[in-house]
Amino acid sequence: MSERTNAQRYALTAAVTLLLFVVQFTVSRLGWQAATLLPDFPYDTDGLYYRLSLHHVFQMAFALLLMLVLHRAMRMRGFKLAPKYDRRGITHVLVFCGVLTAYYVAVYIIGSFLHSIASYNYELTAGNVIGTLAFQLLLSGPSEEILFRSLPIVVFLSVLKEDSRSNRLIAIVLAALLFALGHCNVFTRSFPCFQMCYAFVLGLAYGYTFVKTKSVIYPMLMHSMSNVISVGGCYLYMVYNNKG
Repeated sequence: MSERTNAQRYALTAAVTLLLFVVQFTVSRLGWQAATLLPDFPYDTDGLYYRLSLHHVFQMAFALLLMLVLHRAMRMRGFKLAPKYDRRGITHVLVFCGVLTAYYVAVYIIGSFLHSIASYNYELTAGNVIGTLAFQLLLSGPSEEILFRSLPIVVFLSVLKEDSRSNRLIAIVLAALLFALGHCNVFTRSFPCFQMCYAFVLGLAYGYTFVKTKSVIYPMLMHSMSNVISVGGCYLYMVYNNKG
């Protein structure tokens, strides 16, 4: 493989990164637009989970349709959507959940002393708690990992051709970067630095697990559990403060 060929592939990878950003942004926007076409859900009075759930369902459907097109038109394979038992995947999920739980325990302990914890501005009714946690557990991981992990990593490795360790690392990092950018709003010029950095770090963990296990199922579980731990932790903190 010549140096010029390498340069061409990396230049193409840069162009594909930009194209994937546009595609992911468009798919997400289409998901929102489709979600707004359906009638309201009367039990979600605070608008916390129903429309968001529809958005993620439509987003996932659009991403799967795009994968099908890439598979049929470009013979692109390896999206790793099928369930697969892998001991490493289970280990990754358990270790990840343990580390993240410890992180949030430390955050809430330190934040309590510094009075820096921001609570949610809605009432913790049974409907709100069950609805939001069900969304985080069942839809956040599957939808976003298909769009932000499986799709870009497979596309990057198809462009780079040689599935070497360095190219897998490039694919993981670029997919994590796109995931971080997915947490900004280009229209309002909102770029939450901490949230984007946090998403980038989690994206690296999800991507590494995807490549190692050759299955998107384990990153889905990690992603869903990270959101459940984050949101559920805040709920527990709010309940504790109210009792106090």
